[in-house]
Amino acid sequence: MTAVESELRSIGELARASGLTVSALRFYDRSGVLAPARVDPVTGYRWYTEEQVDPARLVAGLRRVGMPLAGIAEALRNRHRPAEVHRLLDAHLRRLEDGLADARRELSRIRSLIDPEETIVTTRLVLSRTDLAAAVDAVRFAVGADPGLPVLSGVLVEVEPDGVRLVATDRHRLAVARVGGTVDGPPVSALLPVAAVDELRALLDLDGADSAEVVVATDRVTVTVAGRPLTAVPLPYDFPDYRRLLRAQLGDVPTYRIPFDGAALRAALTADGVPVCHRAHEGVEHEVVALGLDGRGELRLVDPDGVVDAGGVEGGAGAGGPDALRVAVNREYLLDALGSGDGQLVLELDGPIAPLAVRRADDAHAFSVLMPVRL
Repeated sequence: MTAVESELRSIGELARASGLTVSALRFYDRSGVLAPARVDPVTGYRWYTEEQVDPARLVAGLRRVGMPLAGIAEALRNRHRPAEVHRLLDAHLRRLEDGLADARRELSRIRSLIDPEETIVTTRLVLSRTDLAAAVDAVRFAVGADPGLPVLSGVLVEVEPDGVRLVATDRHRLAVARVGGTVDGPPVSALLPVAAVDELRALLDLDGADSAEVVVATDRVTVTVAGRPLTAVPLPYDFPDYRRLLRAQLGDVPTYRIPFDGAALRAALTADGVPVCHRAHEGVEHEVVALGLDGRGELRLVDPDGVVDAGGVEGGAGAGGPDALRVAVNREYLLDALGSGDGQLVLELDGPIAPLAVRRADDAHAFSVLMPVRL
């Protein structure tokens, strides 16, 4: 052993000190997450410094709770920035909780398939009438209308321990909204047909009650407002696993997170002379707009057929210039995602061909996801 090696820990010693196996340490070295301080050029043996013990223990802990490899790497990079690591841990915990809720719902469904006579799962919620109405408005536009895809012709109602999540998608866009409330019963879900959703929205306009009572069972959903009940039979389909479509929107950090004024963008999208191009999809022509950054790094409409923005600004913007961000979307879909356009909104995306999200700056639980258009 050389004098240098005598001051280092062997891979076996680091394994015992950290709780990681030797094979795991080799894996994290190959993955670029936790590289050894020295590798013997002849034997290939790995050596580590004393300062690498704590990072290795951090990796071991994150591994035990199922943190993805990318998350482990990011936590290591930011281990001297506690706020960043806490944010990663919170996002991962939310994913675990969502996964557990999904598992409970699926097991409940499996039990009903095995024994249809088993007691029907029923959960009762009390929600704010106005908040539920706003959530319905936030997702209704994304309900699918293709008769060949009846599974998309409704709104998914997912009951969580402290509220309900509404989800709708037509394959090209997806909308998610959440309402907090009092929940009595286990997690359960139901796919409400769009006609029932529209009846529900009209019911929520009734005066005389601040709250709405929702009872979700495996065979029916009943909503009562001001003493007037509405009962709907859920669609008999398994809604797509929408969480697979989401990454940044459910916790991970996107490449770009750009605050913008919703009213200003809506005005720009509806102004005369807005730069658009036309693309056909499934025999229907759509107007397409492009978003980019101006010289101050602020969100702007840009020419979808070039690099000149709607305000006449050319060339190098912050964060890599307009072309680094330039992403094209269906103009109508973007207007739907903006909703009323009031208040501060945030655009989140990872690149020009990745899904992009529009969310309210003050509400992390409501957002719309749009698929980009290739130019």
